[in-house]
Amino acid sequence: MGFVTEGVDRSELRQIVAGLSAGVVLVEPDQRIAWANDAALQMHGAASLNELGDTVAEYRHRFGLRYRNNRAPERYPIERLAAGERFEDVIVEVARTDRPEIAFVHAARSIVIADAAGAPTCLALVLRDVTPQFEAEERFEKTFAANPAPAVICRLSDLRHVKVNIGFLEMTGYTRDAVVGRSVTRSTCWPAPATATSRSRG
Repeated sequence: MGFVTEGVDRSELRQIVAGLSAGVVLVEPDQRIAWANDAALQMHGAASLNELGDTVAEYRHRFGLRYRNNRAPERYPIERLAAGERFEDVIVEVARTDRPEIAFVHAARSIVIADAAGAPTCLALVLRDVTPQFEAEERFEKTFAANPAPAVICRLSDLRHVKVNIGFLEMTGYTRDAVVGRSVTRSTCWPAPATATSRSRG
């Protein structure tokens, strides 16, 4: 029962955390998984704490994680937490190894509370389920790419091209590399705006 400081009632802490919409997993300094609220279990497709695994090592065995670029992290967020690392909003896809069809996208951050000597006494992994957001982005990406009409997306802050579809490239004859990242005002894909001199000559 060593994951909270002396004098803190563990049952009260659980009651506070239990009703949060965010998922919370409490980990002991010895890397045992001590507790998780219902939201955290749901975000793992789990019905009980046992399905997460008794330890951080078992968790890694039961769940496969990867970043959005399909690269597997060297250390899972829960492993970084167990090492006492503080981090914010690490986005990972999480899938059960026994049931790969059960998958979620988590935004994870750590809460590390230490005693006066600097030793971790409370380790909490806080999770947000951002699956709907990324599913919507994937649907948009597919629709944008498949649209035969020319389409381009520009960033408002600096008017640089962020995305272009096949229709746009076929219309202009440019390659994607020649367009993406370039400013609209400096891009040769668009006609230069008429100057006062050229308008007067017209």
